[in-house]
Amino acid sequence: MRKFERIYRELLLRSLHEVQLVRQEDIALKCEVSLGLVNKTVRKLEVAMAVEATRSGVRVLSPARLLNLWAAERDLGKDVWRSFRLDPIAEVEKNLPRDVLITGFSGWAGFSGRRPAEYDRLFFYVMDVESFELWFGFRKSRVRKVNPNVFVLYVDDEHLVRSSEKGVVCVPQLYVDIYSADGPEASAFLRDIALVYPSLSLW
Repeated sequence: MRKFERIYRELLLRSLHEVQLVRQEDIALKCEVSLGLVNKTVRKLEVAMAVEATRSGVRVLSPARLLNLWAAERDLGKDVWRSFRLDPIAEVEKNLPRDVLITGFSGWAGFSGRRPAEYDRLFFYVMDVESFELWFGFRKSRVRKVNPNVFVLYVDDEHLVRSSEKGVVCVPQLYVDIYSADGPEASAFLRDIALVYPSLSLW
């Protein structure tokens, strides 16, 4: 995941928590990025009419516009570290290592208790490689390489960890990861997120 994506995530989280203004310096500190990158990203978002930079800080004008700009730029595939097939997917979901962060379809289903469509793919971020390898080792005999349905993502992003709750990434991250994962089930999930969080809907 690219560093500017942390800035998108932070701005969207502030917007969801109804914070009107956030200082660029605070964004840089929270996201562990340079002030220069924050300013560059904010200028780009201003051109897209998603945010407004004032003397007091940055104001999100359109969370939906910002979210969908991020979704269009998000490349989930670049963060895939491992992919394999392990069935049944429901059992895999229930027995994941404790320290992973679930995203995608499973993430929204777990976070919201809603399942707008059936899905057969599982996406999660791994923070502790050693713990994952131990978990994987116990299941290696059942793993197949063809037609993968489990996608293990690895990123070095403390902001992602801090913004997650109960083993699930935050809502904006769920949205962009589902958008990037695509597939026949994706549109139903994206609509459902926008239904629960109207500020994220373009309509």
